[in-house]
Amino acid sequence: MYPPRLLTTGFLLALFLPTAARTAAAQDPAETTDPVLVALDGRIKSFLEGVSLGQTQNAYQELLADSQLAKQDQALKDLVTQTIELHAKYGEYRGFEQIAARRVGQDLVLLKYLYKCEHFPVVWYLTFYRTPPKSPPENGDWRVIIVRFDTELELLAF
Repeated sequence: MYPPRLLTTGFLLALFLPTAARTAAAQDPAETTDPVLVALDGRIKSFLEGVSLGQTQNAYQELLADSQLAKQDQALKDLVTQTIELHAKYGEYRGFEQIAARRVGQDLVLLKYLYKCEHFPVVWYLTFYRTPPKSPPENGDWRVIIVRFDTELELLAF
């Protein structure tokens, strides 16, 4: 039998190490220095601020500029309507934060945001794509190819 002190220390280490490993492996989106991720985060912040202020139609027009999604009239109209209904379903807007940012190769970026409402949070998923350029890439070449939101919070744990 181990002395109580070692048992306690071992137990605490067993609890601490998995948490420390997950923390070290997870990249804090706010601390990124990738200029592409910073620029795309700015675009999404502008979009979510517009949504929070009730300027949903304009926010989508700006976000989806040069995107094929802007040409899908009925789907875009439905998305705008569902977005406007967020506050009635989940309460008044309280804030938002980026919870994940991931580059897949050089030309695909996946971003996830928690949009906090008074009664329940909403998770936004946005995917940006850039056609591989023939010349040096520029941040302005990125366009949204997927935008969606849901309330499936349990999926955030994985």
